[in-house]
Amino acid sequence: MPIDNPQYDVAISFLSKDEPIAAAIHQRLTEGLKVFFFPRNQEELAGTDGLESMRRPFYDDSRVMVVLYRDPWGKTPWTRVEETAIKEACLEHGWQRLVFVVLDRETPLPIWLPQHLVRFNFADFGLEQAVGAIKARVQENGGQYLPLTATRRAEIFKAEELFRQDKSRMSSGEGMKAILASVAELFRQIEKHCADINERGFLQIRYGSVLQERRIDQTCSLTDGRVGLMVTWIQPYSNSLSDSYLIVREFAGGLIVPGESGERVYFRQPRVVNETRYSPDLSLARQYGWTEGNESEFVSSVALADRCVIRFVDLTSAFARGEVSER
Repeated sequence: MPIDNPQYDVAISFLSKDEPIAAAIHQRLTEGLKVFFFPRNQEELAGTDGLESMRRPFYDDSRVMVVLYRDPWGKTPWTRVEETAIKEACLEHGWQRLVFVVLDRETPLPIWLPQHLVRFNFADFGLEQAVGAIKARVQENGGQYLPLTATRRAEIFKAEELFRQDKSRMSSGEGMKAILASVAELFRQIEKHCADINERGFLQIRYGSVLQERRIDQTCSLTDGRVGLMVTWIQPYSNSLSDSYLIVREFAGGLIVPGESGERVYFRQPRVVNETRYSPDLSLARQYGWTEGNESEFVSSVALADRCVIRFVDLTSAFARGEVSER
């Protein structure tokens, strides 16, 4: 049954890596609805007061709960709290409050989700139809989409201005330190994935990084001797982000990774088969990370590390199938 006079029309639960999608949904809903949208590092827990403040909007203080679902939603500390509140709320007030947006078809659905509940596949319908479905569910639960007022538009403008100001500080000394820290985190996560793959015996990857302050290029390389991948942060000027970018290059042919100089030599220079550029960026959660080319999708260093190592494994597989050669 609908909840009387909740504080919010909509509460959105999402993984930190899906914050850009959540932010886009929030932006489109907030013109006429009250939305609980809390950008944060969802893998970090605060105290019990914080837990209660995250639980309440989903349990009994919103008309509609929206889940942006993919693995590992429900397994990280924050989303585990939200999942519990959502399940209890649905048992108490009914499943009609839940909008379940599936972002990854490969992720098995949670076993507690009723078979009759409609799931919204984001890849099939996209952002605008997802927003429309949420608005319709709000109305079904007694809510009303109100026209945008001048005051509300001014409030949105103020939030946008604050975000633009924060992004402008990326070129400050503090901002560039944060970007270099993101590069370091990216390299650490790549090496962690490589170590795990080696330990499990799936592949044998040689890897290494060079990360030195004021160096023009910082590099992380990985190879199995047949193909390679190199991630390089290029910053020509120590006091500016001008002409700075992150580039991911894929190679046919093995690489000499940092630490192997003098031990190995190239008989044939490896050939670049693909490259992707990323620009440093700031998310609405004020997290430093990356965007590819001119795309608006924000990618954290943790998510990009996954993407890079997956691409390396794909490249290894393509070589084994004869689809990639050194010549």
